[in-house]
Amino acid sequence: MTEPRESPRGVSRQVFLRGAAGALAAGAVFGTVRASAEPTGWEALSSAIDGQVILPGSGGQFDSAKQVFNTNFNGLAPAAVVTPASASDVQKAMAFAATHKLKVAPRGGGHSYVGASTAPGTMVLDLRQLPGDIHYDGTTGHVTVTPATGLYAIHQTLAGAGRGIPTGTCPSVGAAGHALGGGLGAQSRHAGLMSDQLVSATVVLPGGGAVTTSAQEHPDLYWALRGGGGGNFGVTTALTFGTFPISDVDIVGLHFPLQAFAQVLVGWQNWLRTADRSSWALADTITDPQGAHCRILATCPAGSGDSVAAAVVKAVGLQPANMDTRTSNYLDLVKFLAADNLNPSPLGYVGGSDVFGSITPATAQAIAAAFEAFPGGAGRPLVIMHALDGALATVGPGDTAFPWRRQSALVQWYVETSGSPAAAANWLSTAHQAVAPHSVGGYVNYLEANQPASRYFGANLSRLSAVRQKYDPGRIMFSGLNF
Repeated sequence: MTEPRESPRGVSRQVFLRGAAGALAAGAVFGTVRASAEPTGWEALSSAIDGQVILPGSGGQFDSAKQVFNTNFNGLAPAAVVTPASASDVQKAMAFAATHKLKVAPRGGGHSYVGASTAPGTMVLDLRQLPGDIHYDGTTGHVTVTPATGLYAIHQTLAGAGRGIPTGTCPSVGAAGHALGGGLGAQSRHAGLMSDQLVSATVVLPGGGAVTTSAQEHPDLYWALRGGGGGNFGVTTALTFGTFPISDVDIVGLHFPLQAFAQVLVGWQNWLRTADRSSWALADTITDPQGAHCRILATCPAGSGDSVAAAVVKAVGLQPANMDTRTSNYLDLVKFLAADNLNPSPLGYVGGSDVFGSITPATAQAIAAAFEAFPGGAGRPLVIMHALDGALATVGPGDTAFPWRRQSALVQWYVETSGSPAAAANWLSTAHQAVAPHSVGGYVNYLEANQPASRYFGANLSRLSAVRQKYDPGRIMFSGLNF
């Protein structure tokens, strides 16, 4: 539950592609979640597990334990924060929650756009104390991780074996949250979503029982985990993914004036339509102390950077204000996309998304107009375009829970807030309105308040609802999304 970066040479990578950004209507998101467990019950759970049960009233320890990456949500008050030290602890905590009719908010990286893993009245199950071993099997090419394992740590381990995995770019996002919602990133055209590489997962179900799910075992749950959003069906304690061989790449940055943004977006899509799957690009806005401009950032096999740059410029039909090209090994590419900020500090942010069937000139103009309407003083805005093509599009819309396999692109709206986030949240609503005639939905990893589940899952919602009813009939699991 993934999804950011640079100025001409580096707007803080923190701002670029967070796997999290909040929509602030906490009351609308969390409703009337309540805890019913008595203090004596918490004591029993504390005695039964090797991890900790941290309760309100424990002073600074609780205040620290309930914090998440998006500081806009640090004022929320869960019923308790439980930090299991093993999969067995997770099972005991889940059984406890079912007995006491507690909502469970699992936390991996803590990057939920709506602060769902610090929700009022819930039992937060903070999975970051589970053993963090990353196991790569050279025979199968599979890697197994625990849910809160950070994306950069996975890349580090795999790079030593000459392998890679498709992930987003924010290094501190947890594997489970990112992958279970789909997992879009710089390798999506080549290797699909991170969820497309999910081979199997161990899931602790509401009530405390554990199952292994794969294409052969509990295939309905396996289907739902691949794009159905984190925290909706149970708590994953281990995930196994396929990997791919890595090689050196060229990185190409093309910078254009902001007034050309709509033209750049159309050119970006037109280039992608004919680009080899080994190449990838995003288009975004960059806001730095010198002002705002727009950019296409591409990656491609080493030695092809100049030809890719020329093809992109031809597709856009405009010479860039400046251009840079470099060759990088795979791990350095990961660092570059993270802006070398491998331990980002928490901050306040607001964000959301829209999915488009095609980037027509009218769609591009609407996106550009939305960015230009950002109010001064409301924070630092970014508009980031992600491609939904290549290997991602070779999977059928109903083959996994992630539904956006026949669309062209999605936009991530993202604001690092300054002071009150209300102005940024209002702008987010304005941006949605600007592109409403063209939008067909949103990306669940960029979850927002007050949005129906159908917006994120489209035609897959009814099947997802059936899976949830089967595995979580009491609606123990809490993710900030109701269906």
